[in-house]
Amino acid sequence: MPDITAFNSCMTPFWRQHQAELYHFLLAKTADPDKAADLLQELFLKARANAETFCEMDYPLAWLYRAARNLLIDKHRLDKAFVEVPESLIHQPPQAEPVASLARCLPETLQSLPVDEAWLIEQCDIYRRPQKEVADELSLTLSALKSRLLRARSSLRQKLVELCDVEADEHSPVCCHKKMH
Repeated sequence: MPDITAFNSCMTPFWRQHQAELYHFLLAKTADPDKAADLLQELFLKARANAETFCEMDYPLAWLYRAARNLLIDKHRLDKAFVEVPESLIHQPPQAEPVASLARCLPETLQSLPVDEAWLIEQCDIYRRPQKEVADELSLTLSALKSRLLRARSSLRQKLVELCDVEADEHSPVCCHKKMH
């Protein structure tokens, strides 16, 4: 059992001397006076739990700062683990998966393209065949194939907007998929 009398005789003046300094350290890290005060109390309890060795430490202030940093890390981990879900999301009915709906629309859209454009998109984008290999198969230069593929993708983008209710913006080929009719 720790000798609380000996601890109190060495800790009380030491704590009074450094309490404000430790509080300001914790306040700077938490930006919340209540949390800083709570952490300061926990820090004192941690020091008291180590009463047997605390008064004999060479650098008790360094130990307190290290313990304070560890408390901050622990609190941060605990705070991060729980995220409150807004009430509006809890009662929201499930929506149809837009990606699945778009995936159902894509084959139909590909069929509406000219056969050569649809074939290029299938080979290069869906089956992931190397463009050089496809160019060789068609007896085209790689540059010519890339130009045709660019035109085919542009046609596909336009058809997706028309047939699948997809929004396009200047930053990406497809921005949003609204819904499937």
